[in-house]
Amino acid sequence: QSVQLHNQMILSLSPDVLDTVIFYGEDIAELSQLASQMFPIGHVFYFKKTADEDQFEDLVKQVKERLGANDQILLKGSNSMNLAKLVENLM
Repeated sequence: QSVQLHNQMILSLSPDVLDTVIFYGEDIAELSQLASQMFPIGHVFYFKKTADEDQFEDLVKQVKERLGANDQILLKGSNSMNLAKLVENLM
């Protein structure tokens, strides 16, 4: 059911409203591929978080580069993804 809800969420996103969609984590890789079919090239990013590789620093760098002064950001994920650390890096 979780996968179906996430798919519905991705399908509800609009490139007319959102500029960039960034994904982080192994479980979300397929959703990033789905979003890549909906958004222009260069507007969907995926960063790995596996037992062998964690691209968290790359995620932080990408968000900092793309986020402007008046932009809004929505973070969605479980506490195990440590997105609070991303927020700390943005402050």
